[in-house]
Amino acid sequence: MLFAAFMAAGFTACSDDDNKGEATETVSGFYTINGGNMSGKIPASITAYDYATGTATKALEDAFFAANEIALGEGAQQALVYNDKMYIVMYRSNLIWVVEPTTLKIITSIKPEGDAMSPRAITAKDGKLYCSMYTGYVVRIDAKTDEIDGTLKVGPNPDGVALAGNKLVVANTDGQNSKNKYANNGISVIDLATFTQTEIKNTKFVGNHPTEAVSNGTDAFVIMQGSYTAPDKDDYVAPIIVKVTGASEADITKVCEGSLACVAGDKLYVAMAPFGLAPDKITYKIYDVNTFAERGNMLTQVKGQDSEIESPNGVFVNPANGDIIVLSYYYDSASNKAFTKEPCYANIYDASGNFKKRIECGVGARAVTFINEKIAK
Repeated sequence: MLFAAFMAAGFTACSDDDNKGEATETVSGFYTINGGNMSGKIPASITAYDYATGTATKALEDAFFAANEIALGEGAQQALVYNDKMYIVMYRSNLIWVVEPTTLKIITSIKPEGDAMSPRAITAKDGKLYCSMYTGYVVRIDAKTDEIDGTLKVGPNPDGVALAGNKLVVANTDGQNSKNKYANNGISVIDLATFTQTEIKNTKFVGNHPTEAVSNGTDAFVIMQGSYTAPDKDDYVAPIIVKVTGASEADITKVCEGSLACVAGDKLYVAMAPFGLAPDKITYKIYDVNTFAERGNMLTQVKGQDSEIESPNGVFVNPANGDIIVLSYYYDSASNKAFTKEPCYANIYDASGNFKKRIECGVGARAVTFINEKIAK
């Protein structure tokens, strides 16, 4: 079961491309992008869900493999649909698959070489794709030729990217420097017209470790994951979300505490689920993207039932009807750990936060791509 692409530009309602998060008339389903598990030797995969039938491909099946008879690879991060092509970012495999969105059939692949390698996150604007490379670069890709036509050095170990008008905001994680508490982390702001960057060293929020970035095309937010320690530890630094409006430290403003986020229109959807926090302590809130005022709870859960989320790994919003999709691992309360080598699930809530259903998806589910047309099997 496969589907057509959700829209000509952008991979989720939390996308940060030149479509600016505008709603489409219908959404018939979605893909989940599943990262797999390296230590368990579990490859990445794609799960497809059809709203009309309420069914999904089986959790351990891979829609990409079904279409191409080759494995998706290792370390899938996210997918972006742009100009009638779908780009699947593969970190460990060091490539970007370019596929036909309606079938997932491979068109070509983009294989980074040289200093700029290990792709992490991708977005697009005005005929160009922008992809962070964990080795310290952002590359620019021509959407017509699918060739890299620009390489820009940014901060150490960049991850999330998000558009803020004609600027690209990049989260420089310094993720390979954990022994020094990610001391060189920060944010790069790239002028897309000149493809030059200004790096903002992380002095305003020292120790918060920027990782992901989300946007509606105009408003860009960076998620800073903090210390990766449990809240009851002495060295705990809470994850926070900041809004980035320019290329100086003064342009970075704290919005709220949070470890997962998504932007849809003028709403910022936030889950506060730091490392080691029990499921019943995790919060789900909605904030205004401009005033930062809390606008209410994101969803309603009932303990012990499917509506309860155990170990969230991503929050997404259907741009057509406002459905909220939360990806999650299953959770072992005895050990206080997630089952990271087992299939995940996606909980679907309506726009008011009422639970609709749960579907099983692949191991390491981490991103959602909404789609608007089903094709023949």
